Amino acid sequence: MEIKLKYDTPKEWANQVLENLDEFLQDHADAERKVSTMCMSIVAKYPDRSKIIAELTQTAVEELLHFKQVYELMQKRGLTLNGKFNQDTYLKGILPHVRTSRDGRFLDRLIIASIAEMRGVERFKLVGEAAEEEDIKKFYTNLYQQEKAHVDLFLKMATHYFSEEEIKERLEELLIIEGEVTSKLPWRPAIH
Repeated sequence: MEIKLKYDTPKEWANQVLENLDEFLQDHADAERKVSTMCMSIVAKYPDRSKIIAELTQTAVEELLHFKQVYELMQKRGLTLNGKFNQDTYLKGILPHVRTSRDGRFLDRLIIASIAEMRGVERFKLVGEAAEEEDIKKFYTNLYQQEKAHVDLFLKMATHYFSEEEIKERLEELLIIEGEVTSKLPWRPAIH
């Protein structure tokens, strides 16, 4: 299934990121840890969904590897990790729309994970294209390529338990919500 975002991040956003690169790297490190944790949270909350546990676990490991890579860039710049996660205004805007039934919540979490991955891919590409520092340009260009593989991963997982029609219908609804939320957020050096 193809994910087409309803709001395109302007290229100028990347210029702001590069002016605040240290803050962006800290946010990026936090985001990679959150995705890894989210994957394992799904395993913990839905242990009966055995068809996707191996994929979720592998994705969690890959996201931790990305965290390690971001952290290495941070160390070169003399940065430390945030002591606690900053409030995620992006997810705060989307999560109230998650359904409360067990299956509805499960599907929504998988779809939102795919949409958030797509937003990250879009923004990694913008940063990679705009960066002048060679190590930043190379890292975000490579990460863009790697993360593209994760965009529909969560949607594919959903097909084990839901019809393609149901997934597409809910995907469209959540894409509209995500686009509205993202377009209203102030620009900041953050992935979401």
